[in-house]
Amino acid sequence: MKNVNDIQVNDPDVVSRDFDAVINRLDIESAKQLLRDNGYFVDNLWQTIDVAMNYDCTEEEAHQVLQGAFDNPATYDQIWDSIKSEAEYMNIKNRD
Repeated sequence: MKNVNDIQVNDPDVVSRDFDAVINRLDIESAKQLLRDNGYFVDNLWQTIDVAMNYDCTEEEAHQVLQGAFDNPATYDQIWDSIKSEAEYMNIKNRD
């Protein structure tokens, strides 16, 4: 007799992929929490897909694009300027 609460699985591969995706997401969240616990800011992370969705490139090329963008001195300058601006806005005293 079939129970109304029984789940019928037509494609076990879909369930397996979904389960793997959930486990992967939990692993990522766990890794991010570990980094947070050690003082890292991880609320804004980029993925190679962020490049690949706009450019026809390989995973390795997308990684190189991100590395170049984030290693760019102008990027560093902008981040430090933004940190200074936010700290001043929040009335946080500079240690200088």
